[in-house]
Amino acid sequence: MTRMKSLWIASPRTVLLAFGALLVVAAVAVGSGANFNSTSANPSNVFTAGTISSSNSKANLAILTASNLVPGNTATGTVDIKNTGSASGTFTMTATPPVDTAGAPGGPRLSKKLTLTIVDQGNPTCTTACPAFNTIYTGTIFAEPATIALGVFPAGATHRYVFTMTFPDSGTGGADNAYQGASTSVDYDWFSTS
Repeated sequence: MTRMKSLWIASPRTVLLAFGALLVVAAVAVGSGANFNSTSANPSNVFTAGTISSSNSKANLAILTASNLVPGNTATGTVDIKNTGSASGTFTMTATPPVDTAGAPGGPRLSKKLTLTIVDQGNPTCTTACPAFNTIYTGTIFAEPATIALGVFPAGATHRYVFTMTFPDSGTGGADNAYQGASTSVDYDWFSTS
């Protein structure tokens, strides 16, 4: 302490400069320490709900109508189903139970005779690397399941379905005469869910 006092008396200016230099060095040391900073912001996070909707190229129309059928006849109809929503959707097709009208009282049900094949041909505009056709049902109209799973359609995807109905020929000698004048009808509905 006496040494500090003697330095102060001898040269107060030198002591003050020395202290000032020490303070500057300390400030630089503190200011230049490992004090890195970085900021990153994520403003305006927005969430919106997708939409589920579909279009049917034959909305409110029959996919397939055939009149005056005789054994051996075949008829074909097509429908395009498109996911018009903004989100992927799981699609199904439902069929109502067939409504039969016998040709003669007590006659057989035509829905148990007619065979139906439904083929998913995928995107009708596909030209390269197109997926193979997929048969989603084949059998009589009567035995068709009430609901058929069609799979997941991404937003904007279209699938073409081809319905082919055949009146099988049971042979000669009027084997199918009991079906004369008979009719059957069935309704189809298409559904999509998220």
